[in-house]
Amino acid sequence: MEELKKIIAKATYGQGIKSFSKDIHIKTMERKRPAEILGLIVTNAAISESYLEETAEGGKAVRIKGSFDAHLWYALNGDTKVVKAGRKFSDLVTVNGPEGEEYTNEEVRTWIHGIPQCTGTSVVDSAEGSGVTATVEYELGAEIVGQTTLNVKVISTVDFSDD
Repeated sequence: MEELKKIIAKATYGQGIKSFSKDIHIKTMERKRPAEILGLIVTNAAISESYLEETAEGGKAVRIKGSFDAHLWYALNGDTKVVKAGRKFSDLVTVNGPEGEEYTNEEVRTWIHGIPQCTGTSVVDSAEGSGVTATVEYELGAEIVGQTTLNVKVISTVDFSDD
């Protein structure tokens, strides 16, 4: 005899990883044009908040908010200078999952996939003084987990044991 039972289980709806490229502007301490950019490194990347959002198409996405520090080394008047600039980000990662499945009590898990990297710098002049524009690239990952109902077919077997 067959019987159908419903089991409530925690399951992964889906995962998504997305790359981002942001231009950030860093003002030099003296507001003077650097003679040379010696390097830029990104540190202290961290996620501060993440939550579920609906996309315009009715899909699911995760909003990830966080921050990182950019450390710029540059040469000015024969001396080496260092400036640290904190930056915040708020990005959306789309998560694809099975269509038609119902999930409840959804929670999100997020991570920074790899270390953020500076891929380019340039000196820029403005009315407020000179600074450096740096392109920072990073990847964010997100996963949505929730409760779903599974239908399981239970098949009864005949007991042949001697009593």
